[in-house]
Amino acid sequence: MKLNFALCFCLFVVSSCGGNIELEHKSSAQIPNAPVAQNNLERTAAKLTELHAAKNCREFVNAFPDNFQDFNLLYGYDDEKGARLLYSKPEHINYFFDCTEVSDLEKLKKSIEIGVNGKWDADLIGMFQDSTFILVKNHSKEAKEILDNLPDEKAASFWYFLFDSPHPNDKQNVRNFELMKFTLGKDSKQSRLLAEQFQKLRDSDDGHGR
Repeated sequence: MKLNFALCFCLFVVSSCGGNIELEHKSSAQIPNAPVAQNNLERTAAKLTELHAAKNCREFVNAFPDNFQDFNLLYGYDDEKGARLLYSKPEHINYFFDCTEVSDLEKLKKSIEIGVNGKWDADLIGMFQDSTFILVKNHSKEAKEILDNLPDEKAASFWYFLFDSPHPNDKQNVRNFELMKFTLGKDSKQSRLLAEQFQKLRDSDDGHGR
């Protein structure tokens, strides 16, 4: 009887452990992997390319990414992996901002969404940053309203992106800051957030490029 009981107990332990292992494998199999995200990016890139070729700028703007991460993954450049899917399409940036079928307010909202938590880089990201600056400058009242409705942390990150550059203390960058601060109203909340972020950028400038 003791032998039978010990045998049964061992079988129970082995069975229980095997069950746990099987569940862990099932759980791991349910975790989405990188190729899924890559497939989504490839579909978005193909759609944007088709809409641009078809001269359908309204749908192009609608399909354009609405956050910096996706924008960077489509139009940015990775030092290790190289050019992103749409890195060679600067005409897409112009097409987005020049679309006459979409109001400046709609483009302004999406540009701000992309700028939140953004970071400067050369080429298309810098190109987008420059066009966003002009759009915000020309529609400062609407930009303030949009940013005032965001948490301060997100609004501040947008201003950081808008003035981020390899040389924050560059004379033209400083002039742009002064112009934007004046346009926003020196006593406004957004002007204060801008000033705080611009000072962070200036403090990080060692004169050799960031």
